[in-house]
Amino acid sequence: MKKKFRISVLGLELIFGAVIFGAFMCLVNSYNGYREFKRELEIIYGTVTEQFAQTAATYIDGSKLEYWLNDGPDAEWEETNQRLIDITEASELVYVYVTTVATDFKSRTYVFDTVNSKELNSKIIELGYVQSLEKKDEFYISKLRSVIEQGNNYSMFSYKKGGGHVTSAVPLFDSAGKPCAIVSVVKPMHEIKAYKKRFLQSIIIWALVLTALFIALYALFLYLGIIRPILFVTYETSHLAEHHGELTGLLEKIHGHNEISILAKSVKKMSKDLNQFIEDLTVATAEKERLGAELNVAKQIQAEMLPRVFPPYDNHKELELFASMEPAKEVGGDFYDFYMIDDDHFAVVVGDVSGKGVPAALFMVITKTLLKDTAAHEFNPAKIFEHVNTILCEGNESGLFVTCWMGILTLSTGELKFANAGHNAPLIMQNGEIKYLTTKPNLMLAGMDGIPYTTHSTTLAKGDRLFIYTDGVTEATNSENELYGENRLLEVMKSAGNKTPREVLEFVRSDIDAFVKTAPQFDDITMLELLFQGVE
Repeated sequence: MKKKFRISVLGLELIFGAVIFGAFMCLVNSYNGYREFKRELEIIYGTVTEQFAQTAATYIDGSKLEYWLNDGPDAEWEETNQRLIDITEASELVYVYVTTVATDFKSRTYVFDTVNSKELNSKIIELGYVQSLEKKDEFYISKLRSVIEQGNNYSMFSYKKGGGHVTSAVPLFDSAGKPCAIVSVVKPMHEIKAYKKRFLQSIIIWALVLTALFIALYALFLYLGIIRPILFVTYETSHLAEHHGELTGLLEKIHGHNEISILAKSVKKMSKDLNQFIEDLTVATAEKERLGAELNVAKQIQAEMLPRVFPPYDNHKELELFASMEPAKEVGGDFYDFYMIDDDHFAVVVGDVSGKGVPAALFMVITKTLLKDTAAHEFNPAKIFEHVNTILCEGNESGLFVTCWMGILTLSTGELKFANAGHNAPLIMQNGEIKYLTTKPNLMLAGMDGIPYTTHSTTLAKGDRLFIYTDGVTEATNSENELYGENRLLEVMKSAGNKTPREVLEFVRSDIDAFVKTAPQFDDITMLELLFQGVE
């Protein structure tokens, strides 16, 4: 069994990660150390070079610069120049030069210029030579401005393969104490190359030693504290899956209170609970299958409660209609109904119970039954709604309600009396025009007791149509969360032409399917179309 734990992919990955992390930290620390070393070295070189520049400035009489530039060198200029040469050679400077800067900072004029004798490729710039500054960048010009206008010192560093150099500049003041020229000193940094090499060697060696020690200790900690316990848990979970929840006892070797020990305890508990879970799952599955079968029976019963024979009346050729109801779940809360109250009065109803599933289906059955029973002795849709609403509000602790549209058609005259209890306005086609039969809707049924309802009326002629539906049609939603909407339904109905009621419903349903595509159905979809053919 131990052979199975000898090689661990997880362990190799963790150790490899530690090596990468250690190497990264080694580079970061080396870089930060070198950057700090470089910064300190620049401070030292800048300070020393500025001191040389200030010393050189003490040799020069600032009030004589204009005289020398106009009349040329004299004995004092020669003496000052020699002293600058001496400091250049003695201090191992590259250049010492003194310049005046034009007021527009586009040129500068040399007063003194000394070159170290070791600089064989450099030439001395003569007194009065004017050099253009127009090709200098803004940073360089800003440094010159800070010296002349503010009397500040500055140092700039340039690095090359040989080590680079530092240029320091200080202001030279006239007799009035104002900056009149710039004293610049250039000092080489040959020794910086050797300093950098020794520093990098030292810091890299120490970084490698500390990194190796860290990796070794980290690897040991990983194996004893993490990798081996995880391997035990991995093996035991595999054994648990393959041997019906049995464990070998390896988890007893894991101690402590960290997450891995908690995981080990969880695996042991899982082993203990697994058989009970399987047993409970078996019982639950059987119960689910039983409920599924019962729901299928309920779905069939609900479908059988709705009229399904089309055409419904052989002795009433003036009526042609078709209806369908598709629940979003096994059973739904939508319903439709139609029936002859007597030989001359035909009732049609479409309703939508709030909610879905079994509670909505039961409430639907009650509502449908009450509406039909009440219509047997009452031809006024508003009175029917008021009576049914009173009954539904009694003991309605579940808070369900019903939106409903009901119409009663007098076959001999074509008069259609209807009432709307918070339902979608149906579509009506009269004189070749299709529009919504819009009225001010009343409150839904079972919403509040004692609510009055209003009866409206219109007259249907031969060939007129009435399309009634639930909000599952207009609120059908596609994958972009867009609604099907009333405008699209109106346009589809306009393009339906002279199709039969069955063909109209199939046409609308196919357009809904094309709109929603693969999006699931969230609400019941109920549609009914009535085509009035008039009296024979």
